[in-house]
Order: sequence, then structure tokens, then C-alpha cells
Amino acid sequence: MNSLKECAELFERLGLTELFVKDGEQELRLTKQYAVPAPAVMPAPVFTAPEPAIAEPSKEPAGEPVKAAETPAGEMIKAPLLGIFHGRTQEGAVKIGDAVKKGETLCAIEAMKMMNEVTAPRDGVIADILASEGALVEYGQSLFVLA
Repeated sequence: MNSLKECAELFERLGLTELFVKDGEQELRLTKQYAVPAPAVMPAPVFTAPEPAIAEPSKEPAGEPVKAAETPAGEMIKAPLLGIFHGRTQEGAVKIGDAVKKGETLCAIEAMKMMNEVTAPRDGVIADILASEGALVEYGQSLFVLA
């Protein structure tokens, strides 16, 4: 009887879920079953559309139509992956107006502690730089305009 009590205490102290002991012809099996809690039922979210805003007519005469932001002419060089933009590379930093050759490194994008070079797809002149040093750039985001 004393060893039975010791087995039960050991079972609890070690946090076991099952214990089987056989001593000669005597066998002891202890199992612990846990109740599985029922999942909580969350109410479905209710979405309401915002009230439409009604614009009052302007009393001022209509002026010239506002022009959309102009897109610089030239080929967009886009980020091939998501990462941190580094315009300064081992070859230096390109600036607006710099002439570049096909294959020349324009910048690097750091992703997972690796630097990935972005190169010029053709000869041309840097017409605009659209990313800031150290900024997070998304895949497909325009970085440079090559004229």
C-alpha cells in the first residue's frame, strides 16, 4: 500500500498524464484526462457604411481645372524585392543628371541582412530618384526614372 501511495504522489508531482507500473503479478495504471474547453463563440462583427458626405456647391466661379501630378518621362526602375533602400553603394551614389551605363549599380536593397544590387537596364541619364536613403521600399515600387 505504501508503494501505491508513492506512485500516486510521483504521478502528480511530475505532471504525468499516464503511468504504468508492473511488479511481479501486480500492475498499476494511472491516467489523467483533461477536459477540453468548448471554443468560445464570438459574435459576428457588424459593419456599417459611413454616411455619404454631401458637398455644398461652391459660390466661387470655377477656375482652371487642377492638373494631375505629372509623371516624369522615362523608364521606371522598380524595386525587385521588399527591403531597405541604400543609394550609396561601393561605387558611390548616383545623382539626378548622372549618366549611367547598362549593368551599372544604381543602389542596393537590404533584405534579410543581404545587399541586393539594382542595376541600370540600359544606358541613360537618371531623371529622378524616387526613394529616400534608408527607406523601406516595397516590391515593384519605383526607385528611379531613367531617361
